[in-house]
Amino acid sequence: MKFVALGGLALMACSGEIQTKPTDAWKDSVQTTMGIVRIDTRDQEVDDAGWDREWVTVDLELIYGGEDSPVTLESTPDWSGVGAIHIRGNSSMEYEKKQYALETRDTDGKDIDIAPFGLPAEEDWVLAAPYSDKTLMRNHLMFQWARAIGRYAPRTYFVELFMEDGGETLDSSDYRGVYVFTEKIKRDKNRVDVAKMSEDDVAGSDVTGGYLLKRDWVEGNVLTTEVYDDELVLKYPKEDKVTDAQMDYLTGYLSDFERALQRKDGSHAEYADLASFADHMMMMELSRNVDAYVLSTYMHKDRDGLLTMGPIWDFNGSLGNADYFESWESEGWHYENSEFPGDNPNGFHWYAELLKDADYQALLSQRWTEHRAGPWSDEKLMADIDTTVALLHEAQERNFERWPVLGDQIWPNDEEAHTRKTYEAEIEYLKTWLNARIQWLDSQWLK
Repeated sequence: MKFVALGGLALMACSGEIQTKPTDAWKDSVQTTMGIVRIDTRDQEVDDAGWDREWVTVDLELIYGGEDSPVTLESTPDWSGVGAIHIRGNSSMEYEKKQYALETRDTDGKDIDIAPFGLPAEEDWVLAAPYSDKTLMRNHLMFQWARAIGRYAPRTYFVELFMEDGGETLDSSDYRGVYVFTEKIKRDKNRVDVAKMSEDDVAGSDVTGGYLLKRDWVEGNVLTTEVYDDELVLKYPKEDKVTDAQMDYLTGYLSDFERALQRKDGSHAEYADLASFADHMMMMELSRNVDAYVLSTYMHKDRDGLLTMGPIWDFNGSLGNADYFESWESEGWHYENSEFPGDNPNGFHWYAELLKDADYQALLSQRWTEHRAGPWSDEKLMADIDTTVALLHEAQERNFERWPVLGDQIWPNDEEAHTRKTYEAEIEYLKTWLNARIQWLDSQWLK
């Protein structure tokens, strides 16, 4: 694979189209303390594959970067080899800036673990592409804030992506902008750390876990609970590995949990890790994520363990960045907005029942107060934003030259998005909205 930088690049918006023009500054301007990902597609189509989601074998180079070691396009790769990618996402597939699933493989096409950018070793990754989120950081921040309170959330590393189409020269059109190199959610000792299942685990303690489930658009291996008809997608064990006995056990366990909720005698605590439910709810309400509770909602259960909420996922339409479900409002409960839960009418029953329990309400107040005194203090949250702004300060300029969307209302942006014509304005809006949201939640939960 041969990557050669052009002498320069300038990107101009003209009648809604992006045009390229070489400039002498381009090569030297791509110096970053973030990482660089370079992909050679071997002259294959990737972006036009759409919903097929077929893996495309590519050549891959990773340059790690670091605060004290800026890197350039000519830096020696820290890892190079074979990968496979395909477009991922649902609504985001319609964006010009695509996001990708990424696997690292050997020359025979077998998955291999690597530890890129200091992340724990694995072979499954996501190249997340902030597009409607013009701060470029909402997912990164929410994942960081989840880990700060002791909940696993995908680890991230900011990179700039170059995807070359198989020619001899890496040119200006191959620059794809700022991406967030992200751990894919899956069962793994360094990710969702639940017991590994085999097809022999069908009775006794063995059948009790581990499991990874997702409440989302229904596709794949689906189970339906008996009381609330909640449709959940089983992500682990995989559809071709799970047994009938395991599906029956898990469906029964969740249905028993729902019956315990209905009894209102406190027995639901025998089935669910209520602290995880409280933390999950606080993150949904803190962010007013449009998908909160009913989509992109993961949960897991370890062997002999309780049902546990998380990890969290997909926060592009959060922290004031959406124009439906009243998500732009900094006051009020997200779950009480007039349209909720339109995307999944059976997805909120568990929380609706928990909110009737005085002990659960007290737990919410207790944990909110603890988090606000530490990792979620005003000073810490604002410092986390400022640190990320400093990291992105040069790269964001290149990103918005490539994708000139500042001042545009990109679905699902709030209706005032067109008034924010600079990156600085987007950051100020994020901070202002978050401060107002925290103040309102303090008035409800702070002890």
